[in-house]
Amino acid sequence: MDAEQNDTPKLPEALGSSEYRSRLTTKLNCLIAVLEVAIAKITKSMDTPGANEDRLSKIRGNLENTLSICHRAKQTLDRTQPNKQIQRRDADGKLMTARDYVELTSIEEYRKFRKMTPITQNELETIDFDELSRRLADS
Repeated sequence: MDAEQNDTPKLPEALGSSEYRSRLTTKLNCLIAVLEVAIAKITKSMDTPGANEDRLSKIRGNLENTLSICHRAKQTLDRTQPNKQIQRRDADGKLMTARDYVELTSIEEYRKFRKMTPITQNELETIDFDELSRRLADS
């Protein structure tokens, strides 16, 4: 038992709090998502005529460095997770993931997608991609 305790890095007191770790993880996931969107927008802006590519490259480099730091921080936070794992549940009692918090815009959207069944192989085979692309373009 003592050997097991010696292998686990000592956490600062605040990181031992499950509530604090949960908030920190949520903030990190949100920051990662924002950085990824910003990098994509900068990359897209570089293709526009008259873009200051040197300036945009420096900005993108800084964003990518910050993103790298966030990923390392998240990995460290996940690796030093205390023994009891935090699991959030929605109103129906189903487990929610960090990805749910980042990708979905509201709890209503989360509930809508949670109730949907997986796409079947038959649905994939019968899809009319021309009709789908027309509907997407019209919306």
